[in-house]
Amino acid sequence: MTTHIIREYYARIDRCDTDWVVDLFDDDAIYERAETVYTGRPAIARFFREERRIRGVHHIEAMVSSDDGDLVVAIGHFDGTGAAGDARNIGFADMWQFGDGGRIHLRRTFLARGSDYVRQ
Repeated sequence: MTTHIIREYYARIDRCDTDWVVDLFDDDAIYERAETVYTGRPAIARFFREERRIRGVHHIEAMVSSDDGDLVVAIGHFDGTGAAGDARNIGFADMWQFGDGGRIHLRRTFLARGSDYVRQ
């Protein structure tokens, strides 16, 4: 079930459906994105609505989950454009941990080039 949610996340973020994406996170969730940490849903929402400037498509190459589904790892690459329309291509690995209520409690994103690359 949780792998389905994560696959849907990538489809929704690629369509810029930020309200749906933000609603996946617990109120006190933590999102570690390369060297940047966002704590709490308001900070995570601000990132998705104001700071994340790239647009494009995520391609998932592999996804694994724990037996109980509370931990999911997705590995893939992103093809898109930056705010200035320049090409952006980057590999990533995302680790997702779900809390008791089925919302994301912790997300860690590892980017091949660091978080500044996907902000501009």
